[in-house]
Amino acid sequence: MNKIPLSRDFRIKPGVVNAAGTALDMCGLLLSDSDLLPAGQVLAFTGADAVLTYFGADSDEYRAATIYFPGYSNSTVTPATLLMARCVTDVAGAAGWCRSGSFKGVTLDTLKLVNGTVTLDIDGTSVTSAAIDLSTATSFSSAATIIQTAIGAKVTVIWLPVQQCFVITSKIIGAESAVGLASGSAADGLKLTANTGAMTSVGVEQSDIPLLMNKIINISQDWVLFTTTFTPDEKTHIACGQWVSQTDYRFGYVMHDDSQAAITPSSEDCLAFKVTVLENCENVMPVYGDYRHAMTALAYMASLDFNRLNGRVSYKYRDFTGVAPNVNDGDTADALKSNGYSFFGVYGANRVVKNYTADGAISGKFLWLDSFVSQVWINANLLGGFAELFTQNESYPFSAAGYAAIQTAVIDVAGRAKDFGAIRAGVTLDKAQIKVVNDAVGRDISSTLFSDGWFMYIPDQSGSSRTERHLDGAIFYYVDGQLIQSIAMSSTDIL
Repeated sequence: MNKIPLSRDFRIKPGVVNAAGTALDMCGLLLSDSDLLPAGQVLAFTGADAVLTYFGADSDEYRAATIYFPGYSNSTVTPATLLMARCVTDVAGAAGWCRSGSFKGVTLDTLKLVNGTVTLDIDGTSVTSAAIDLSTATSFSSAATIIQTAIGAKVTVIWLPVQQCFVITSKIIGAESAVGLASGSAADGLKLTANTGAMTSVGVEQSDIPLLMNKIINISQDWVLFTTTFTPDEKTHIACGQWVSQTDYRFGYVMHDDSQAAITPSSEDCLAFKVTVLENCENVMPVYGDYRHAMTALAYMASLDFNRLNGRVSYKYRDFTGVAPNVNDGDTADALKSNGYSFFGVYGANRVVKNYTADGAISGKFLWLDSFVSQVWINANLLGGFAELFTQNESYPFSAAGYAAIQTAVIDVAGRAKDFGAIRAGVTLDKAQIKVVNDAVGRDISSTLFSDGWFMYIPDQSGSSRTERHLDGAIFYYVDGQLIQSIAMSSTDIL
């Protein structure tokens, strides 16, 4: 369903004061080039078994799902939904198709009883088949051949044994290609109707990343991070990075790369340098490895328990099932860190051996994946809080009473964020940070930030703002506090 963005009325711009020197489902989105996915749609899977049924065991999509749905080891919640959308990588585009409903449990003898005709819209023209008589079919595959012969030369018909369905595909490729749902006396028997579970995919040109992603968020915004099952070329990586850079810190791209350049220290030839430095793309998390290693970032994000006290944990030190560590020496780890890549490592000293991910860096002002995900959650819930407040059949004037009402929407979100750990009280800010904040507000709020971890600033509003009924210039300051990810210390024996 199309929606007018709430940001038309409530705009929250994420920001950071750098140190010197559930209004949202946190799901992952997987772009796949599988022709089993319908173009122009977003499918939601609620478990690895559902992905197995749709794609089969020997599919990248299922392997990705087996990493994603268990979450990270010892997580208190696990991912609820994995979204998938098709990205057409073939330069020629893709053909339209109609996929039948499932024939699971249907015997060949039952199928052989089907007879009659079907009428389908093929490439813009209505086509009625010749009589279909499956009584001579020796298998479901031979039934597909009989169906194809009856429909004619404009399509191919195949049987998918894993999915247990027929697929009728147009023989032309691109935007003019299409196969619609069927009608006719044999349509239900062949499960080519909506009531029998059939689905269609329109023919499309090669995917244009900005157009594809904008269409996806017009369908669903219940996700934060995305990655790909396929290995994009450099142009596509850059396009993905540029797109997330323009989403006001709402979405992030997990870019997987297993090239030699990634493990070359301080390389200017690696993808991370080209995408995040040369192209200055923000919200990009480079991960060393293939799509399976990238899925750990999506699994981590979707396993964060925002309703749990101190539920915030870093991406670093997380372990995952379904994927093996791919870094086991310090030199490679150091090279990857120098290039901004995260990875899945085997760490050990003495008799202690641990597998865990590192480091969780993301390009842009938020620096770390947990900080990035936390601000998405905070801003989404502020948006939801304001929407709830303003739809309660009450009015809010440009006065202390109106501003206090706005504060109530903020207080709830801030309290939940503090419980989770996205906002921290008791953090001593450095002088440069305090000066930036105090100069913006016009008074010293450092003690409030220390004691509460947040401060809602609403400046005096001009006459034109009141006339336009637009409260402008408000800022929600909050202290992230960051997380300890390494320790440097000495030990001293006092004799």
